[in-house]
Amino acid sequence: MRPSRRPALKASEIPPQNLNLRDGERQSIVCPDCDTWHPLYRKMIKTHHLDREVRGGRAPRCPGSAQLIDMDISVEQWGERMLAADSTATGRRSDRQHYKPLAQPLTPIYRLADRGPQGTPVLPRLVPLLERARRAVDRHHAACPLCRAGGRCGTGRALEVRAAETQASCTIAREQLHCQEREQGGRLAAPTRRSEWAAVLPAVRDADTRRTSVPVPPGRDEAPAQAGTASVPTEPENLEAHDRRQAELGQQYAQRKGSVAPSA
Repeated sequence: MRPSRRPALKASEIPPQNLNLRDGERQSIVCPDCDTWHPLYRKMIKTHHLDREVRGGRAPRCPGSAQLIDMDISVEQWGERMLAADSTATGRRSDRQHYKPLAQPLTPIYRLADRGPQGTPVLPRLVPLLERARRAVDRHHAACPLCRAGGRCGTGRALEVRAAETQASCTIAREQLHCQEREQGGRLAAPTRRSEWAAVLPAVRDADTRRTSVPVPPGRDEAPAQAGTASVPTEPENLEAHDRRQAELGQQYAQRKGSVAPSA
């Protein structure tokens, strides 16, 4: 590769950030014509083309190709110039961060019913607005030929959206009113239940007292009841019948065992 006819560029006149002379890395430079990094080959900018997407020799060649570079500074001097340029750039940076204020989010549709003044009933205020929005939609549909034919114009769509939002706000306000009424009813019903229990408490105590005073008739002996188990009798009611049944079961077992032994 032959050097171009341009005069050689001195390394001392090139900005240090546009030149790479680090040890262990390939020396490279920013081409002064196309402002892209390219390696140095024999102290010259390696041949390159302006359009990298075009393959082959049809792409135009960059005028900065084969530009000769005069290395009139050492690697140490270039490193000192890099440190000086970095410290200067760091000093120009501001440590203060400026935060852009965030925009306030829009009120969701499910909270439109809560936007009234404190203590003002919302549902009575929204019902006339809903009727007005519906009348506006009906009047527009009657006057607009596009909406009357089954289509939707921009104004008609906006009126329908406004009416739907108002309808949603009325529904939410009605549900909130029902919830408040249920909460108030529950708070009022609690003292009523306590007074009813207090009224029947003497009769309940009297019934418990009379039930404990009734004598229990004598019965057969039972095992002491344990937690989680029912009372189980420990002795049969008829001992003679029990013994007779046990003897019969013993004879049947002996006969069955004698009939199985010869076959085995």
